Amino acid sequence: MLYPVRELFSIDDTESELRDSGKNFLSIELSPGGFSYCVLDTDKFRYNHLKSFVLQPDLDYDHQAQVLEQFVKQRKELTENYQRISFSFVSQKVTFVPVELFSYSEKEHFFNFNMYPEHNFEVKVDKLNNLMAYAVYPFPKVLLQKVNYLFPGCRIRHISSCLIENLLYMVKYGRLKPQLVLHVQHDHFEILVFENENLSFFNSFSYQTWDDLFYYLFFALEQLGFQAEELDTLIYGEVSIESEFYKKIRLYVKSVTFGPRSDLYKFSESFENIPHHYFYNLLNMNACG
Repeated sequence: MLYPVRELFSIDDTESELRDSGKNFLSIELSPGGFSYCVLDTDKFRYNHLKSFVLQPDLDYDHQAQVLEQFVKQRKELTENYQRISFSFVSQKVTFVPVELFSYSEKEHFFNFNMYPEHNFEVKVDKLNNLMAYAVYPFPKVLLQKVNYLFPGCRIRHISSCLIENLLYMVKYGRLKPQLVLHVQHDHFEILVFENENLSFFNSFSYQTWDDLFYYLFFALEQLGFQAEELDTLIYGEVSIESEFYKKIRLYVKSVTFGPRSDLYKFSESFENIPHHYFYNLLNMNACG
């Protein structure tokens, strides 16, 4: 069965060649409603290609695995040989355990402490060096088997691991000084609150309307004892300056700016066709250990 896939963004540097893809890095991000990937030319340490698609919503994991295989087989660049492949899994289910308390033999217990036990899932673990913690999260086995089949040896990370590690690095080295960071994509968003260069809060929510997003945001801030109008806010993700979201949030927070693109990498001229705050997680996946 074929599933509909709609292209959102396409960046393809016609001057670059993928014939030497064995030297390059491929980064992939999969969410319940979307699939994106990009290619880093390691000779020039420059991003040359990026594609993003919307998938049919409300698919179960079995069907997501089928869509993923169908999609990969239709894209020649996804079947090339790469030096490194990184895969980011988007879900709202994750718990963090401080380094001094964590044990791999107890990972299921840490997961079950915060979430209901789940069948047909494998509990996976990411180490977050900047946070000095471990991320523990469930990965559906049917999807994990498909990912390992399609991308043997790929590095799998939870979306939260990449976001937190990269943003903490930028904050600790003075490149960013936000109090509130919102990472907004078309079907989910993440909230990160920083105090004195430390991450004090992280959570992820699914949403359908902008009203849903603002409800979750203001409820979370209220529980933390913060007033939105007192916070300097940084926005990453695929929301434009013309969006209803941006027009609304400017009314509620102290100051709001779009986040800069990482200076760790170079970008082909084709990337100037999209705003610099787009695809932050995808484009910084290679910096996540």
